[in-house]
Amino acid sequence: MLAGRGLAPAPAATGAVPAALAAYAAGDLGAIDRLTVAQRETPFRGEVWRALRQVAPGRAVTYSELAALAGRPAAVRAAASGCATNLVALIVPCHRIVRADGGFGGYLFGTEVKQRLLAHEAAAGR
Repeated sequence: MLAGRGLAPAPAATGAVPAALAAYAAGDLGAIDRLTVAQRETPFRGEVWRALRQVAPGRAVTYSELAALAGRPAAVRAAASGCATNLVALIVPCHRIVRADGGFGGYLFGTEVKQRLLAHEAAAGR
């Protein structure tokens, strides 16, 4: 179909990130956790991002629990801000953080994607 329109298919992506994403999609939930990540960070934001990477696939924790995991239990809003400013939202998995009332809260790619990621991890973890 593409050739009939004068287009060529995109070349297959190669490298550690595409391979990890493909493995994650296929059910290897730890694949994204093995990627090295570097983002510009403040000291606490870095603690939040490291805490996010410690939340097990298929598990959801609240923003309050995330603040505690990052070493500052009273800094719930700052922990939420760490999620909101995370530029690699799947690899530093802020989709695993939910509101205290069980709601999904926000997510860089939208709450529908967050919900699907959590469902994928729950299904793959069985």
